[in-house]
Amino acid sequence: MSGSRRIFVTIGLLVATCLLLSQYRNALLSQYTINEIRAVRPRTASTGMKKILYWTPMFQELNFNLGLGAKIFENCTYTNCYTTYHKDELPVEEFDAILFHGIEYREDAFGKPEKRKPNQVYIFSNQESPIYTPHFIKDYNGFYNWTMSFRLDSDVLRPYGFIDKKKTGYRLPSIEEIRKRPKKIAWFVSNCGTSSERERLYNEIRKYVPVDVYGSCGDLNCPRSSANECYATMEKQYKFYLSFENSVCEDYVTEKLYNVLKRNIVPIVYGGADYNTIAPPNSVINVMDFKSVKDLVAYIRQLDIHPEEYLKYFEWKKDYVSDTSNQLALCTLCKKLNEPIETKVYSDLDRWWNGDKLDKCTTDFIKAFL
Repeated sequence: MSGSRRIFVTIGLLVATCLLLSQYRNALLSQYTINEIRAVRPRTASTGMKKILYWTPMFQELNFNLGLGAKIFENCTYTNCYTTYHKDELPVEEFDAILFHGIEYREDAFGKPEKRKPNQVYIFSNQESPIYTPHFIKDYNGFYNWTMSFRLDSDVLRPYGFIDKKKTGYRLPSIEEIRKRPKKIAWFVSNCGTSSERERLYNEIRKYVPVDVYGSCGDLNCPRSSANECYATMEKQYKFYLSFENSVCEDYVTEKLYNVLKRNIVPIVYGGADYNTIAPPNSVINVMDFKSVKDLVAYIRQLDIHPEEYLKYFEWKKDYVSDTSNQLALCTLCKKLNEPIETKVYSDLDRWWNGDKLDKCTTDFIKAFL
């Protein structure tokens, strides 16, 4: 065998070996997921395992950002549920529920289950506001049985966070610690042109009080990969944070609020939710509670110079915690699958999501406020 031929043969063997190793790795990872799921069946068979299939990814996440298997339900009242994205694990009609990412699912892109049992639940899942939801969801009127979103009237509530009532042993920061913070307001933001027009609100506020903006919409940098470090720095330097949503829509509150509530900093909120319902008592400053930006800023200044009043915004932490896990959504889903399934279908999903007159979102407040 010539030297050149020997080199080609060696390269060919290396390529073939790499391909086999890659296939073995993928098969192993896939099989691990299946084995992990199957392992729980004998222990829970007597209760009847509830099987949930992710039909689509959720923004490229095959596990829907919820997780896989049965372990994700272990802290729920009902633990006999498991999730998978392996469509061939069971005949598709044998799954109790199938989740579709509603703003991505189209039959021409992801296909459609070939068979469907009458009591099988198809779930429309969406975390985006109606403003950023594509119009093609109307093509699936009559397709979905349940909804899963941040909306309080969803069949399965999946908020970006939730408040859990429990005694915590929390101790307030000292007045001296608050006085040492050198700056007033921070804002982490990268979407600079939004339907809520929060940019206009920010521009008015900064006329009266300094606001430091981090991200692509400002001059300061705090990478998302170091989010915890960014929030820790913010907590030491600032007293307030702008928790402004990109859309003013019914019940739409994102992690912008819940992440800040975990810290000793007061959120200034602007959105379409009822913050008296979703936030702990006396925990946020709601822009919509004021008649003008001048009134808002005057109140912020009062808290700034009176730390004893400012600290009252943390009293709730003794009795509540801010939770950004998926526990509420997972436990609700499993619970509902264990209850009698009522025949239900969203015959006009588009109307439910957007409102009779596209009134689930608004820009009326900012127009009147500024």
